[in-house]
Amino acid sequence: QIYSSDISSTIWGHLDFRLPPLYAAFVNGVAVHSMDFDDTWHPATHPSGAVLPAVIALAEAFPREKKISGLDLLLAFNVGIEVQGRLLRFSSEARNIPKRFHPPTVVGTMGSAAACAKLLALDQPKCKNALAIAASYAGAPLANAATQTKPLHVGNAAKHGLEAACLASQGLQGNKQILDMESGIGAFYTDYNPQTLPTLQSYPWLLDQQDVAIKRFPAHLGTHWVADAASSVRRKLVESSGNSLPLDKIEKVVLKVPEVKYVNRPSPASEHEARHSFQFVACSALLDGSMSVQSFTSENIHRLALRELLCKTQLEHPPDNTPSFESLYCEVSVMLRDGNTVSDRCDTFYGHWRKPLKKEDLEKKFQSNASSILPAEAAEGIIETVYNLEKVEDCSVLTKFLSGQSVRALSEKLH
Repeated sequence: QIYSSDISSTIWGHLDFRLPPLYAAFVNGVAVHSMDFDDTWHPATHPSGAVLPAVIALAEAFPREKKISGLDLLLAFNVGIEVQGRLLRFSSEARNIPKRFHPPTVVGTMGSAAACAKLLALDQPKCKNALAIAASYAGAPLANAATQTKPLHVGNAAKHGLEAACLASQGLQGNKQILDMESGIGAFYTDYNPQTLPTLQSYPWLLDQQDVAIKRFPAHLGTHWVADAASSVRRKLVESSGNSLPLDKIEKVVLKVPEVKYVNRPSPASEHEARHSFQFVACSALLDGSMSVQSFTSENIHRLALRELLCKTQLEHPPDNTPSFESLYCEVSVMLRDGNTVSDRCDTFYGHWRKPLKKEDLEKKFQSNASSILPAEAAEGIIETVYNLEKVEDCSVLTKFLSGQSVRALSEKLH
């Protein structure tokens, strides 16, 4: 029943292509993480990509007479984010950048299931079953980071959470103690220690305590400290050498970063490897002064000046530089042939939850990404709808804009 192809949901950016809700959630989830450009939280995970595609696809599957409001969608989304954060905070291990499992495949799958269970208005026993079913879909090895497979992790989290909630709604049962057991969610964290949650009357929402990090360029979050520090070093080098980067005078580049093996890539050969390379981001920022989507084109990855600079770059791992998005730092030092050294350090990059993007920069990022596939009117419609989501009576207006319909076309349909 839940795999029926009679119901379909929007594939974002495509007016004439739809899929059954489960597969729409998958495709849109893959798209969200395709460039590693989605939001990041602490403890480490990408919270939105696993949840948003699932609840939007599910909202489209409801009968026409049962409209899902913007407030319904927003509440389900926040439940999905909250569940991820609570699960992550039951493990001290999760506070560091992960080593074994890609977090969105673990807590993201659970968050997607919780969000969809909320939207489906499942009762408590069925909510427990949804999470139990989702746990059996959870987990993907971090070894596939920096490959084309990594975005599938987020797509699967969205799809599997939705699938789990739908199966629970049909009566499928699982272990209702899944969150409390070492052999349940505890299987993913060696120090998992679940706590009793506060009552609803005194419950503090995690998103009230800490915002998410919004990336300014599409790469692993840890590289954003590197980019800011390297860009600052470049400015100093240019100022002291007559407005040009003295490439031929650089003897060595040293990056003081935490030890994160899968982001230690001295010579990345693809855009996905480059997105997971401290060295690549440092050298690109030194050469160009900043990072952008264009930094990861094949032409830029393989340019001679960058390759020469990569050969001069080495990493150091100071003992106090822990692999945590809350506490890590990056120091970039450029040693020149004349014996001088130019250095700078970044403790909090622009876009981190401690230093969030301004509204205009957030909108600029969205419009830049959306412009390649959506008409300008549709992108503007999304922005306006999202800002007023709690007042929107029928959230299908959002999916119309996501498909690429313009405001004018939508207005004609509504009237």
